Formats: sequence, structure tokens, C-alpha cells
Amino acid sequence: MEEVVVERETWTDPEFGSEHEGWVGVLLEDGTVPPPVFFGSESSAHHSEVAQWSVYIGRYPYGPRAAALRGACACGWTGPAHVLDWDRIGDRELQLAGADAADNCVVDWDAHTEEVRLATIALPTVVSDLLGRLTRSRS
Repeated sequence: MEEVVVERETWTDPEFGSEHEGWVGVLLEDGTVPPPVFFGSESSAHHSEVAQWSVYIGRYPYGPRAAALRGACACGWTGPAHVLDWDRIGDRELQLAGADAADNCVVDWDAHTEEVRLATIALPTVVSDLLGRLTRSRS
């Protein structure tokens, strides 16, 4: 059986964990989100699919060319698009040339998690304790 691993850099907030895991998302020129890029291995049954923003450079074997980057979150939130100027990027590595846009995505995601934090209402200790006991009793 073939094992597939999708790789990309992600961030988590200690308070929210994987519920608000964030990453730099990619948008193509037509506004769609590209699928992960397939990197096969002839020497094993393992291969990886990479969704790291910096592989979307529009040249083989990498993915289609990213038109913009935006913050994304496991909850479904997406931030504003940060357009990539390919005339300015030229032949430079996207990892370096697009770093400012990627950094802006992190800032947007941080603002998103802060909004979530401000909208979150803490449960009274009694209710929280009861939920904890219920969870432990089901285990």
C-alpha cells in the first residue's frame, strides 16, 4: 500500500491547537487553490505531496505559478490575497522573493486567531470541570 504525505509549513496557537492551524495558502491567476504538488519516488512505494507555497513556481516538476499568497486556517478562514509580482521576482527563488508576502500571511493569521480569542467566552469552572469528568469517563 502506498503512503501519501502532504507537506507544508504550518503554525498553531497554543490556546487553539489544530482547530486553528494556519499556513500560507496559494491562489492561482484564476483565483483557484491548486492541489498539492506530487513528488514521486522510484525507489520506494512512498511519495509526497507538497503544498508549501514556495513550490508553486510554474516550472516542472513544481506546481503551477502562484499569483498570490494568503493566510489560511483549518477552521476555513482565509485572509486577503497578497499578490506576487513575478516581473520583480524574476528568476529569484520564490522562498526568498516572496518572503514578505508570506510574512504578511502570518500577520493576517495572527489577527484572525486574536479575533477568535476575543470572541471566545470562557466556560465557568464548574462547567469546565464537569466536561472534563465526562470526557475522562468516556475514555
